[in-house]
Amino acid sequence: MRALLTRVRPRRLEAGVQNLLGKAQRLQEETGLPEPHALEKVYHQLQHQLNRWGQVKELAQQTVSFRDALPPEPFFLCDSGLGGLTRWLRAAGYEADWIPDVDDSVLIQEAQRREAILVTTDSMMMERRILRDGIVPALWVPPAFKMHEQLALVLRELRLPLRQPRCMQCGGQLQVVDKESVREKIPPKTYRWLNEFFVCQGCGKLFWHGTHWQRIRGQLGNLSV
Repeated sequence: MRALLTRVRPRRLEAGVQNLLGKAQRLQEETGLPEPHALEKVYHQLQHQLNRWGQVKELAQQTVSFRDALPPEPFFLCDSGLGGLTRWLRAAGYEADWIPDVDDSVLIQEAQRREAILVTTDSMMMERRILRDGIVPALWVPPAFKMHEQLALVLRELRLPLRQPRCMQCGGQLQVVDKESVREKIPPKTYRWLNEFFVCQGCGKLFWHGTHWQRIRGQLGNLSV
């Protein structure tokens, strides 16, 4: 375990070792595993985390070639497994789209045509020359990451701040509208306790910052960007 921890150069190596030993002890108490087996399980968990961290770090290096030349309004095109990330990129204030059930070659061609940053969970796709050489800017996110981890990775690697939200349905810009002008579309209870309402310039849907949206923004605000 000491050797594995050394790979990530922790500031306090001994504290890290003691923390892992403590995890093994708790696992032993909770499951009844013999001490050697509990230590082995914790060891393999740490090894898996480090391998995943190393893969993320290696593939993320491909972003360096285009990170400093991002357009003022970057546009993201996500692969078929990243519909959730697409919606949350919009909530973070960025234009994003995704194409379900599409061939890799078609996805890359579409990203090139739309001058988009391609986001994919397919590490093999990242080996294609057009992506490897930065002809089409692309970013890999681990499929095992939770959605908020994927979003944090994208924002962190590209050094992007949180912006004013876009429509999570279509990615359109949200415009403030007069409350009275849309009164017939607002539920009576919502009308009584909220005063700010928005209409998407893309799909025309009416939005307001209710409790659901407050939870979303709270989660976005907690991202380690």
